Amino acid sequence: MKKILILACSCMLLVACGNSSKANKSTGIDSTSTKVVDTHSTEISLDYEGTYKGVFPAADCPGIETTLTLNKDKTFTLHSVYIDRNSSFDEKGTYTLKDNILTLKEEGGEESYYKVGKNHLRKLMADKKEVTGELAEHYILNKE
Repeated sequence: MKKILILACSCMLLVACGNSSKANKSTGIDSTSTKVVDTHSTEISLDYEGTYKGVFPAADCPGIETTLTLNKDKTFTLHSVYIDRNSSFDEKGTYTLKDNILTLKEEGGEESYYKVGKNHLRKLMADKKEVTGELAEHYILNKE
């Protein structure tokens, strides 16, 4: 009688565990795994705010010395000086960052794009693609 009672209890225990597993599968809950939420983003992981400098190529002079400052309040200033010419220009505006693409929106409404990297920005074309060819490495601003 004792053996039958132990066998019956064991069977009930196995059935109960089996039903619990089926219930978890039907509700989409897997007790052996955990869901990890990815909170990684460029805005969080990279210290992108600050001042960047470099020399961009130019068709009619040796280059354009460029200084871009990204402020914590999501504003920027862009100072460009044409080398060997008495010409410079300044732009101001706001910026946004999404999926490591920095979008500068000038006060006049024009937009320009940069890809954010570790301690550098790579200027992008109007279609948000990287410049290719032998001058590609000249479209980088390095963080100071």
